[in-house]
Amino acid sequence: MAKIALVTGASSGIGAEFCRALDSRGLDEIWLVARRKDSLEKVASGLDTRCRILVSDLSTQDGRDTVATALSKESPEVIFLINCAGLGRFGDSFSMDPAETRSMIEVNMTSVVEVTSACIPLMPRGARIITLCSEAAYVAAYRLSVYAASKAFVRSYLDSLRMEVEDKGISVLEVSPGWVDTPFIQGVETTCRAPKKVFGHTVSKEDVVAKAMRDSDNGRRRSVCGFATRASIALATHFPRIAAGYWRRLWR
Repeated sequence: MAKIALVTGASSGIGAEFCRALDSRGLDEIWLVARRKDSLEKVASGLDTRCRILVSDLSTQDGRDTVATALSKESPEVIFLINCAGLGRFGDSFSMDPAETRSMIEVNMTSVVEVTSACIPLMPRGARIITLCSEAAYVAAYRLSVYAASKAFVRSYLDSLRMEVEDKGISVLEVSPGWVDTPFIQGVETTCRAPKKVFGHTVSKEDVVAKAMRDSDNGRRRSVCGFATRASIALATHFPRIAAGYWRRLWR
């Protein structure tokens, strides 16, 4: 039985960086999941581990079924599940294109639940679920409301899932960075330009993934990279109204 890692959102950014981090983990295969075949092939060409490419749009049921069907057919031993696929868009929720809103919900929420549920029956003791959440999960984020709400869902889901799989010996890590220097920033601005001060603190994808892997190795529940992000989450946790007000003032 092949020992694999499955990485969604593997074509670029943090997902691609996780693929590189997993390359030295002694796996038989890394399964790369994303929409763009050429980008997945480029990531795979830089890895020593054998790769399987699954071209899948996780905003659609057909795309999610593609992943579930491949897992059911091959029945690999899933050692790592890395949920990195995600969409974000700036803008007032009531004025956004409904199709954009649906895509955010399907990718950020539905795909995480469905892909994770498909993997868990194939995960042995010691397997790990690492899921990209966000600093936005902790704050009422002006002009990022749907994205922030979707990440709050992920945070709550992971907290419950952790208890559900504890007896199976599977660990669950929430990775909650702030702004990361990846193409994701350009993506969220496709619907609304943000003042530069909104992105006042960014971290590198390399630092986010390196810390996440260390935190996973050490059995931690949450991984937050950077002092500014840790401070922001602490503020939002203990003083949510102040944090929400601060986020709104960044737009003025």
